[in-house]
Amino acid sequence: MNPKVSLSRMFAALGSFGLCVALSGDAAAQPLPPDAPAPPPPTYVATVEPVYYEGHAAYWFANHWYWRDPHGWHWYASEPGFLRDRRSHGPPPRHHYERRR
Repeated sequence: MNPKVSLSRMFAALGSFGLCVALSGDAAAQPLPPDAPAPPPPTYVATVEPVYYEGHAAYWFANHWYWRDPHGWHWYASEPGFLRDRRSHGPPPRHHYERRR
């Protein structure tokens, strides 16, 4: 068997597998469409404790889970099970940055 052919078949198989893994899953992150509600404001993000999911901080705001990366804000079109379970334990803790009197 030609090693170049078997190597190319291996890469093709790995690519197909990677595509299947990327397309599977119960919740895909969606970029914010123009008609989507606004993402969490900076004052909210600065005072709420995020939930870490898939390697980034997620925020429950306006009935959606939002997260951001270098390309901007994103949201989950359907709520991932892990985040749904987390939300069922109550709202995330908020921090208040006010002077005490």
